[in-house]
Amino acid sequence: MYEKNVNEETLAIKKEAEQAALKGKYEKAESMLSEAIEKRPDFTALQQDLTSVRSVLVMNNDLNKVAEYIKNSRLEEAETSLATIQKQIYNEQSQLSVTLIPKVERLTSKITIGEINNQLKHLTNIDELADKLNTLSGLDLKEAARARSKINEKIVSIAAKKAEAAMADKQYNEAIATVDEGLQYVVNNEKLIQLKNRVKQEQQAFEQRQEERIKHAMEKAAEEDLMNRKHAVKVLEVKASKDEYGDIKVTGEIGSEATKIVSSIKVTFELKNKDDEVVKTGTAEVYPMYVNPGDKGKFEKMYYELKEEEVTVNITNVEWYVE
Repeated sequence: MYEKNVNEETLAIKKEAEQAALKGKYEKAESMLSEAIEKRPDFTALQQDLTSVRSVLVMNNDLNKVAEYIKNSRLEEAETSLATIQKQIYNEQSQLSVTLIPKVERLTSKITIGEINNQLKHLTNIDELADKLNTLSGLDLKEAARARSKINEKIVSIAAKKAEAAMADKQYNEAIATVDEGLQYVVNNEKLIQLKNRVKQEQQAFEQRQEERIKHAMEKAAEEDLMNRKHAVKVLEVKASKDEYGDIKVTGEIGSEATKIVSSIKVTFELKNKDDEVVKTGTAEVYPMYVNPGDKGKFEKMYYELKEEEVTVNITNVEWYVE
């Protein structure tokens, strides 16, 4: 009867130890199995269970060391140790060793997160950061959430800085595209939304100023064109004088008030006697042929065998070409 009670108690302990181990309570399971073996040292199944529990307990302790490596940023050591433990789990392929897999996966994720955190300071464009966000997207850990937050902050910073630079160069469409790229990953970010609105406002103001400048330039060009066509040449001086041979010489000077070079200037005039009667009409070419803005030109014309003793000159027309 005593033997029967011992067997039943031992089996109950064995079952309870198995359940504890499967829940990850390896030390408790080890203690319970050791106690059971003291009562039934010949029970082979207990020895096998204890060996299995102790093997998993060692691996679990090793995983705890991996966790410490990660905590102290010794990621290469953590990765190497974890790979060794994973190989052991795979080789054992026991129901109990499988209970370590969730912990392995968490530690693997933490190593990935740690590596990403180390890489962040070296990443300088949004595409690289977005790639890290994709890597973190499937990791449901608080460390992953913090890393995502850091990446989002850096995306916002890079997008804002790049957009500001584009805006300074009046590249407003590029600035908006950069902000939109940031908003693609950091949705509804207030800083980027406000920056986008400011870019649009500055773009609108710039385009309006451009339109006003173009309009003003066109108006000014029209004014200049009108002046160049109507008032480009001004007669500064004209006179008629008789030389010792009795010949009459008409001389004069013009000034250019044009904004462009004028050429082929022709002056038309009439000569009048003392009774204010027209006795002769004529034209004279101005030289030089090309007159720059602000420069002057001269013209002259000789008349022979005019009987009038005294004549005056009246300019009737001036013609020119605008280059």
